[in-house]
Amino acid sequence: MKEALVVMAKAPLAGQVKTRLIGGVLESLPHPLNAEDAADLYAAFLSDTFVTMEELADERESLRLVLAFTPIGAEEAFEKVEREGCLMLAQRGSDLGERLTNCFSDLFEMGYERVVIIGGDSPTLPFEILEYAFDALDDDATVTLGPTEDGGYYLIGLRQLHATLFDGIAWSSPQVLAQTRERIEQAGLTLIELPEWYDVDEPKDLARLQAEMQEEKELCYHTQRSIKTISRSMRERTS
Repeated sequence: MKEALVVMAKAPLAGQVKTRLIGGVLESLPHPLNAEDAADLYAAFLSDTFVTMEELADERESLRLVLAFTPIGAEEAFEKVEREGCLMLAQRGSDLGERLTNCFSDLFEMGYERVVIIGGDSPTLPFEILEYAFDALDDDATVTLGPTEDGGYYLIGLRQLHATLFDGIAWSSPQVLAQTRERIEQAGLTLIELPEWYDVDEPKDLARLQAEMQEEKELCYHTQRSIKTISRSMRERTS
């Protein structure tokens, strides 16, 4: 059975990604983060996400890794993201709902039978969650959904496109998860929820991530390296 694991990502360009991290301060950093720092961190998040995705691909022979990117024409910006052999797929649509719908539609038309889409904001997302997200998709009426602590979701998996799941959702609001659950129930689908996880969107999330990395030295290698590089660059800029 052909499977696709997709990460939806914006080009890691300064001022266009992780803007809520700008101005944030970590104990290990001498100065607040600027726009370039935030973009570099986001690229590191994506690299760490691909580490886990590639681990899963090693276990599932039929799994194809996909980078669904935006904006069109910014492909070169992803050269700083460490990844191997992934399919590049342009996002299409005016809002997240349309982009998700089109991404699922494109991949199902390519012949993929299980499609799981994740965001690039959860670099600590465990291998086991991704594995279960695929295994739980046992029929066309099943939806796997990974809720986030802020009322959204970090993952959605389908075996058939159900476009109504993405219609009329108040994207980027705390209502996303609740509204999506309602759409799933209204459509008569079977929902399998995965463990709750968190996105790294704000300075407090980044501080939480750093605390976890300090406890587990092998966690998020690329993000740890990025923070060290940013710290060194900050000191050089002010010396």
